Amino acid sequence: MSEEEKKKSSDKKTERLNNKLRIKELQFEALLDITNSINHDFSTLVVIEKFKHFVKDQLHIDKLILFSKFAKWRVLLDYGTSEEELENIDVDRDLIHINKIDSIVSVQNNALKGFDLVVPVYQGEKALAYLLLGDVSDDERSVSSIIKHLNFLQLLTNICVSAIENQRLAKEVLKQEQQRRKMIEKQNETLEVLVKERTKELEAEKEESERLLHNILPRKIANELKLNGSIEPLRYNEASVLFTDFKGFTATSSTISPQELVTELNDIFKGFDYIMEKHGVEKIKTIGDAYMAACGIPIESDNHALRIIYAAFDMITFLHERGKRSKIKWEMRVGVHSGPLVAGVVGTKKFTYDIWGDTVNTGSRMESNSEPGRINISQTTFDLIKHQFNCEYRGKLSAKGKGEIDMYFVNNEIMPERFLQARNIAENLLNQLDQKLYYHCKAHSLDVHDAVNILCLNENMADQERELARVAALFHDTGFLRQYKENEEKGCEIVKENLPSLGYSDEEINIICNMIMATKVPQNPKSKLDEIICDADLDYLGRMDFYTIGGNLHQELLEHGVDLSKKQWDEMQVKFLNIHTYFTNTSREFRNDGKQKHLDKIQYALSSSV
Repeated sequence: MSEEEKKKSSDKKTERLNNKLRIKELQFEALLDITNSINHDFSTLVVIEKFKHFVKDQLHIDKLILFSKFAKWRVLLDYGTSEEELENIDVDRDLIHINKIDSIVSVQNNALKGFDLVVPVYQGEKALAYLLLGDVSDDERSVSSIIKHLNFLQLLTNICVSAIENQRLAKEVLKQEQQRRKMIEKQNETLEVLVKERTKELEAEKEESERLLHNILPRKIANELKLNGSIEPLRYNEASVLFTDFKGFTATSSTISPQELVTELNDIFKGFDYIMEKHGVEKIKTIGDAYMAACGIPIESDNHALRIIYAAFDMITFLHERGKRSKIKWEMRVGVHSGPLVAGVVGTKKFTYDIWGDTVNTGSRMESNSEPGRINISQTTFDLIKHQFNCEYRGKLSAKGKGEIDMYFVNNEIMPERFLQARNIAENLLNQLDQKLYYHCKAHSLDVHDAVNILCLNENMADQERELARVAALFHDTGFLRQYKENEEKGCEIVKENLPSLGYSDEEINIICNMIMATKVPQNPKSKLDEIICDADLDYLGRMDFYTIGGNLHQELLEHGVDLSKKQWDEMQVKFLNIHTYFTNTSREFRNDGKQKHLDKIQYALSSSV
């Protein structure tokens, strides 16, 4: 390939990346603009005009009808359409059965033949609005443009329609308030109920706005931004940066539909997000199929490199396990580099938490020089993890813009032979657990093991103590093989039967058993290691997967004769979350906010159901 061809290829890649960034910028600017209009109580006309500006002037959609249902279905916005087209469409006849984004070709309805796409908007099972889009060219409907905007258009339509409905209801409430003295007591009570419901909805909208902010920015940064209105960029002397990329992404994406591609990426990146949260690694952003994260920011850490390598191995394992049940077998390269960087929030309308510096650029080069299924690291990162991981020196390899750099593949974790044997025994035992243990299953024990490992690193525990804590985590639920209640004692019996022959002393076995017994609810830790395993056992209380894991526990209790309705289960959750306390500084710092958010959400759901 000539230099000119290389330059053209590079320019095209750069343009594609810029286009993807512009899409996110465009969406967030539109969201902020419309949200600000709603928050400032602008008129319905202003909100609709801003929505029209986004779809017509920014997305270049030349034909549109927005149907919205208040008392009855009505046209809230239309342009580029004829009176005949408007008269021919009956929502209850032509659209009410459509409950997902679809093409008109799939719908096969003559009344809709002048349009290309239909975007339904639902609240629960109730249809709120239908958006018909027309005159969308093939280019505009490609993955890189309109298709990527469809879910966002659905969200934006929902926000606008809900806001307009709230304005209408607010006016009705005001009118009723003016007539309050003329109404009888029963009418007054009805009005109070309406006001209460409206207040709950506004609180829910506020929570959703805060959730969106926390999805964009780290919680610490988001809270500081709300408090001070701005964030000063900070220089971190040492952090680790991770990049991933899929092998053959362009070729694979060309063989599936846009919807399938977006679904695949959403599912994979959601899994990666869980892993980042578990290991205390900060997701920075995704660019196409690339995933970027950093550890040691915004909360500084001495073990940032170790934690990000553990997270990288979990990402590879997740992708491998997913491939066993998925049609597409993705292969991923991983690169990691450690060093100084600058982090901060950029933008005034569109907030973005980002990182800059040579460390970031070198991290990207580590990924591009990696191989599928491997973690490629720099000399700097190697020096930070070499006492914990076996690494394979690759020599000095050429990195674009960096010259030749020493690189290493990370092969596996360095662990004592007795721990590896103990882990094999524990995993074999966990494989024998009853399939109806939906919560106390092998996945839970492995999750607690990972959480214990990270907590020990963050709490500066010695290597031997960390080993014992990991063994305790692996064995802490093996007692379920013998009985469901009082299983902790049985788990200790299993430990005493298996570990002496591996070289664990009586003192070490007692420490392990004490940790297992400490997990018994109500938790009663008596040592630092006890506190660590107690926090690890309930680490999920403050994580994104709280509802999934909690649902597994509810299902398990039902299976074992504990009859709990959904409401009773939620009430039990509220009671437990209110009295639960994390013991370690790490868990309090990284999990308390998430736990409180889950508690607030469940309490709100319970109050709304009254």
